This record gives sequence, C-alpha cells and structure tokens, in this order.
Amino acid sequence: MRCRAIRESDLPRLAALWLRCFEEKEEAVKLFFERNLSITHAYLAEDGGTAIAAVYLIDCQLGGMPAHYLCGAATDPAHRRRGVMTALIDFALQDAARRGDCYSALLPADDGLYRFYAALGYQKSAAACSRELAAEPADRQFASAVGWEELQRRCGGDKFLLWNNKYIQFASEYYACYGVQVLQNERLLALYEQDGGRAAVFYALYQHLEELKDLLYRRGVRLFSLTGSAGNPDLQGCEPAVCGMLKPLRPDLPQQRGVYIGLTLS
Repeated sequence: MRCRAIRESDLPRLAALWLRCFEEKEEAVKLFFERNLSITHAYLAEDGGTAIAAVYLIDCQLGGMPAHYLCGAATDPAHRRRGVMTALIDFALQDAARRGDCYSALLPADDGLYRFYAALGYQKSAAACSRELAAEPADRQFASAVGWEELQRRCGGDKFLLWNNKYIQFASEYYACYGVQVLQNERLLALYEQDGGRAAVFYALYQHLEELKDLLYRRGVRLFSLTGSAGNPDLQGCEPAVCGMLKPLRPDLPQQRGVYIGLTLS
C-alpha cells in the first residue's frame, strides 16, 4: 500500500469510492468534486494501483493561522480494519504541517469515530450550542454589508473556524441538494430545516440577530433553535450540544478550547 496526493485523473474513481462508502446523493458528490477541490487538499491510499481509501482537507483558518477541516475519510469496505485510514491520515497531516497548517479540525459522525480520532491525537474542543429563540416581526433598519469573512469574525472571533467565501458558497449549494433552506442576503447567511412554524438553524452568519429573526418570521417561522459558537453573546448560557475535535500540528501550539467548527459536511 502507498499513500499520495491525488491527481486530476483520480477524481472519477474517488467519487465512486465516496458513493460506495457514504449514503450520499450523486448530485451532492458531483458538486463536491466539481466545485470544492480548488480549496481542498486530497489524498488517497492505493493497493496494487486500486484506490482503497481517501481523505480530504478543506482550507480554513483558526485565530488567524492556517488550518483545515478533515472530511470524507472513506475506506473501501473490503479493506477496513487494517490500519489503512490511520496511515493515510498520518500521511495527510504530515503534508499539511509541511505546507504550514497549524490545526486540523473535524466532526466525528458517531461515538466510535470519536475514539478513533482520539487515538490519533485529536481532542474534543469544538463546541456547538443551541438555544430556542422566538421570532417576532419588526421594522428595523440594518447596517450595510460587511462580508461573510468579517461576519464570521463578529459571530465568533478567534474561536470560530473561519471558512473562505468559496467554501461557504459550495456548502450552501451542497446542503440545498438535501432540501435544506438557504436564507441569504448581503448581510447574513442561514442554513436551516423547517417543520411547520419551527426551524432548526444549524449554521448562521449575521451582523444583527434581529434581522435574521425578521426574515425567518416572514418565511413562516415562529420559533427556531440556533446553533452557534459558545462565545457568541446571543447564545450565552447555552450548553454544548455537539463537540468537534482539534489537533495542533506543531508541538509549540496550544490545544484550543470552545472553538466553533460550524459549516461541516456531516
């Protein structure tokens, strides 16, 4: 077995591997490979020329330092429980560290994966919190646009995994493939699932929470839960609902606590 960075010619078989390993819609997988790889570093493991595993590191920032979000870790079912993914992630993280990345972030899908990543040096440290907030109609005037990257800083500061605009646009379209509602203007972005008059907002950027509430109300939402950073003053007093994991890629870097990962591909 050998590990290496992917080439463009690998993409069709990597897309096929993704579909074998995950219950995904083909249109969402196609979107990932067509739209997202310009900001993603991808790696595969081969056995006799056959791609048996892959992992993807999406560029982001944490506290002004280069970082990545690890996702799409997929091993062909016939090659699992042989240490393939452990070796591939080690190879990918070494390459990321050489490239200058300071932190690796991820969000495990189940308890077993929490244990797997803990064995690789990741620690639970990224909190996602939720609070139910009533949505009420109002007529207000709001400030002009500041841009998505600045909105992320205002929502979470240094404790916010900062995505670039390309990834935010990709993720909005990716989730739309699964029926997620997208609320967007020049001052805010919200991804949510609505059931009658209730909505679960699982990712939001905004300059003013009141504007988000107003726009949701106009879409028929009367009560919504908002997931966001523990450091966000709009969410003070919330208990962590979901924990991601972080790993420093240099020994001189501290383990970060309470970081909000946010826009994942879970």
